[in-house]
Parts: sequence; structure tokens; C-alpha cells
Amino acid sequence: MTAPAMSRRRLLAHAARIAAGITVFAAAPACAFNPLPALPTRGMPPAEARIAWLRLLPDGRLQLLLPRQEMGQGISIGLRQIVAEELDCELERIEVVLPDTTSIVPVKSTVGSDSMKDFAEPVARAAALLREHLKRGGADTEIHDQGQPVILRSLHGGEACRHVGKRRPTERIADIVTGKPLYAGDTQLPGMLFGLVLPAGAEPPEPVPGLRRVELSDGRRGLLSDHPGPLHAISLERPEAARAMPDLDIDAAMRRGRLEHRLRGDAVDTEAGWTLDRRYDTPFAAHAQIEPRSAVAQWHQRGADVQLEVWTGTQDAFFVRETLARQFGLSADRVLVHPCRIGGGFGARTIVRQELEAALLAEVAGRPVKVQWSRAAEFVNGFHRPPSSHRIRARLDGDGRITDWWHGFCSGHVIFTSAAMPPWMQMVTSLVKDPGVARGALPPYAAARMRVEFSDIRLPVDTGPWRGLGAGPNGFAIESAIDELAALAGQDPLQYRLANLDPQHERLKACLRRVADLAGWTRQPRMGGGFGRGVACGIYKESSFAAVIADIGIAADGAVNLRRMYCVQDSGLVINPDQVRAQIEGNLLWGAGMVLTERLPIEDGRVAAYTFADYPIPTMDAMPAIDIELIAPPGAAPAGAGETGMVAVAAVTNAIAAATGRRVSTLPYSPLSPT
Repeated sequence: MTAPAMSRRRLLAHAARIAAGITVFAAAPACAFNPLPALPTRGMPPAEARIAWLRLLPDGRLQLLLPRQEMGQGISIGLRQIVAEELDCELERIEVVLPDTTSIVPVKSTVGSDSMKDFAEPVARAAALLREHLKRGGADTEIHDQGQPVILRSLHGGEACRHVGKRRPTERIADIVTGKPLYAGDTQLPGMLFGLVLPAGAEPPEPVPGLRRVELSDGRRGLLSDHPGPLHAISLERPEAARAMPDLDIDAAMRRGRLEHRLRGDAVDTEAGWTLDRRYDTPFAAHAQIEPRSAVAQWHQRGADVQLEVWTGTQDAFFVRETLARQFGLSADRVLVHPCRIGGGFGARTIVRQELEAALLAEVAGRPVKVQWSRAAEFVNGFHRPPSSHRIRARLDGDGRITDWWHGFCSGHVIFTSAAMPPWMQMVTSLVKDPGVARGALPPYAAARMRVEFSDIRLPVDTGPWRGLGAGPNGFAIESAIDELAALAGQDPLQYRLANLDPQHERLKACLRRVADLAGWTRQPRMGGGFGRGVACGIYKESSFAAVIADIGIAADGAVNLRRMYCVQDSGLVINPDQVRAQIEGNLLWGAGMVLTERLPIEDGRVAAYTFADYPIPTMDAMPAIDIELIAPPGAAPAGAGETGMVAVAAVTNAIAAATGRRVSTLPYSPLSPT
């Protein structure tokens, strides 16, 4: 007999017995405190640290304190579904709260598609512990997770689930589409000024009515106004002298000898002839998120007690707190950060910039200050995906099997970047592999001998995490090379992948087989008629698998038209299929953008983009028909879904090669570019 749903009446009956309500303290998962996050390391919390995940309030409401930042990936509705499943209650009974930095202990940045992988189980345990406590009629106001056995209803999936695996709309979607205040830029405080910090060396404009110039403690200059309007006209172009841009030339680097870092170092004969010897290059790329950054800061002086309060859209509220505390000589408990919903992150919100600007201006003004970056500021003052240069050499045996694989590449820093580190510290990182640069560089294919190595190059333009980190550029190079090897071996590229994938990657093989069925792939069509079809596949962080097929047309002027994309992805147990499909759609178009349009212009060592006219991204009219299927083996745990589909970049370039006979070796593609 099925237990009755946890109605509001039943919750009220339970909560009414305990005037203070009930709080569940869940054991913090070890993965929540990564010793090497995307930002400078925070120490591990004390062993007794507990996170207050879930509260049953006296009025019968359930309150979930979200341990992740919400930036459109749908983690808030996904974790809410898990709680509802465990408690067998309606979603409407659960309120999701984005907690400030006083409400929970520090957790690592919201990065790397780790949110569901890391937090599905602890949140499910918190809800299950509350369920069992209520069934027993317990009177305790605190429940602590001591590792006691508990049945998790939500993580087995299946048709029996009421909420998990079901389509549910994005949290607060009605507020988003009707313009309700959600974002940092919506914050309004009494007496608030609008501020702008000029780049180092920039001269303030001629006097403008209502515009006040100020000198900041770090030597920079700022502007303050009672109205945001005059600030929008200020040029943010950096005035510093031109800086030399190092040449990311993998061939020159390999001629100089061994590259800095080895990911795999099998002995490969470098003198014998190669079946394939190809170079691939990718440019600088911007995050181009729809919501430009903003922050509001307010100082409080109560006698000798000084406190700083900040509202911001960030991927790591605790890193903001620690950075501001260090900058202003405060203890961390004197800085309160309110994280707001983010209108697109993609790694851009991992470093503290607009928050520091708002705090500096508010300190001088003695009033709350809002700093709102323009699109120009996003390009000029932000950090970007570094360029990379790759050389892949491979040998095949008579059956087309890979006997030798040598991938050397160089890139600007992703994690150990000047955007977050002083120059002296970045110099030291030459001794340590940058994990962001390395991500996705080890191919899923079997080879008798494999050598993968790279070097990090210090660049004058700030670089940093960008969707998938190194997985996008590395996937482009690897999957392009595999496609060309299939052609050189005279084999179908999809069947060639199945034949050469490492036997341990059965889940990736399942994705390939299923996407072939979905797209009706029998054999890659011959070149001609302005049509091309390409395939690519990949693994993200050893836990999420995807295979993509892209159909394209070539116009008379050589332009590429995306016609259709097919994707089969295995990210384990799916909590909300709509949210996962939305992430995959974004990935597919993001990968296509890498091929078709995205190149951040750099002139004299400076960013030279100010609007989307200078940095075009795919728009709605470029959106192809998309078919997505989600698969997973029985019992698979939830894994990250937000970056796996980046492998679409190679599906599109391989389709171009099939249509034109010209291999794409430099991004973005141009009909006039050399192969």
C-alpha cells in the first residue's frame, strides 16, 4: 500500500508539535571542499562542520538552503525535486533559498558540472532523515547526519518516482520572463549611488553635471553619480601601452625540446613516418553571457564595528567574502555576501572584480554603490578562454588500429592565471600542471603507445575558466584527428570510433550506437551537393558521455548552415530531463559557435571587442533542429551534464570536411582559411 503524500496538512501537524521547527544538518560531502578548486585554495572545514540543508518551519513550510549558485543550469529545481521525492510531498511545499555567507559553511565554487554529482546524495539524505524522524514522531529540533543507514527513494529513478525523472519548469521562470527582481543589478538600496572604476591610467572625462570623481585607495580613479545614465558614455578602453603577445606556436615549442608537463609519457618513436601529422589552432574566446556583471556594496559603521555587505552574482560567494576581507583588512565574519541568481556564468563569475570596485567606491562615498558593467567592460575588463595550439601525430597498423599517438599542445593558463594570481606566483606554476589546460586531453581511444604533453604560456590578456575549460579545444583537436585517421584508413568515421575506443568505455560506445540509430546513420555520405554530416564523441571528467552528429549545408558563398544536430548523452540518473536537455542544447550551439563565429579580436596585446558586433555569437536564426536522447545504465549515479556536449565543435568541423573535402584546422572556420 502506497503511503499518503506529505500534504500541507500533514506537514503542519508535524511542525506544530515543535514550535522551533526542525533543522537537518547533513554531513558535508568531501567533494564539496575540493583542495584545488577553480580559485585559490580554501582550507578544509573543521571535522565537526555541518551544513544546515533543510528546515521544516513551524508553519509547515519546507526550506531548502541551496549549496550551489543558480545560473540557469537548473540545480535549484533539481534538488527541490529530490527533497519532494524523499518526503513524498508536493513541490509547492518546498521553498528554495540561496543562502548568504552566514547561513552555511563554505563550499567550493559552482563549477565543473559538479553540482548534481556532488550534492544529490547529501540533499537526499537530509530529506530522508527528516522523513524518518517525522515517521517516528521525534521531538528533536535538530537532526544530525551521523552516517546512519537510510533508504534513499529519489536516487533509484524509475516510473515509481513522483518527481525525479519528471519534467518540471525552471525555478522562478515566471519571475524571469516578467522581469521580477532576481539579479544583482536589480538590487536597490536607499541613497544608492552608481559607480564606475576607470582602468589604470585612464583619465576621467570632462566635468559632467552630477558626476563626481574620486580617488581610490589602490591608486585608481572612480566616478560616482546619482543616476546611472552618464556612466554609460564613459569609454573603458584600456590606455596602457601595447604589450607583446607571445606566439602560441606548438611546432616551435616542440622543436625546442620536451614540453613542460606530461599527462602520459609512453616511449614513442618520433623519427619514423606518421600516418597523420596535423596542427590545430583555437583563438581567444569570450564568455559572452547575457547578463553583464554587477554588484552593490554597503558599509556599516556601528561604533568600532565595521562591516561590509555585498550583493552580487557569483559562482563562489565565499571566495568573494575572503577576497574582500583580505583587501580591506577585515575578518571574514565582518563581510556578508548575498549571492544573487546569475544570468549566465560559464566560469566568468569565479573571480572577484565588480564586487571589489563597488566596495572601494562605497568606502569613499560613505553610501551604498552599485557598479554595473557594460558589454564593453565585459569584453575589456573580463578574462577569457586562452588560445591554444596543438600538434597531433599518429600511426596506424594495417587494420587501422592506432599504434602510436603523440599530442603536444600549448595554451594560456586556465586555472593558474594572471587574472587570479600575481606574476611571481604564476611563474611558479610552470612546475605544476594547470588542470584546466589539461582537461580532456587524454583521448578515450586505445593506442599501443601514447604521449600527451603540453606547456602553459603566460599571456598579457587575462585568461581563465571558460565552459568546459580545456575540453573544448582538446576535443576539437582529438576528434578532428580521429576523423581524419578514419578517412586515411578508408573506414566509416562512426564505425572507426567504435573499433578504436578503449574497451573500458562501454557507456561512450552505447552513446555512439544510439546516436547512429537516432540520425539514421548507415555510412557517412559522400561529399557533394553542398551537404555534410559529421560525428564526434567524448567523455567529460570521466563521468559523463556524449556522441553528436551534425548535418550542415554549404551555401554558394561557402557559408555554413547548421541543419540538424543529434545528441545522445549519458550523464547517469536524470533528475529533470528538461533541464538536462536545455544544458545540452546550449552546449551544442556553444560548440557550433566555436566553429562558425567566435574569435575574440586582440590588438597590440589588448582586447579589441566592445559589442556583439565585434564578437558575434550564434543567434536564434542559426538554431538548427535538435534531437536529444538521454540514456544511462541501470543504477548510474547523477553526473554533470553542463559541459559534455562541447564535443559538438568537432562534429560540425567534421561535417564541413565531409561536405568540402577540406579539413578545418583553425577556428573559427572560414571558407578562405587554409586547411
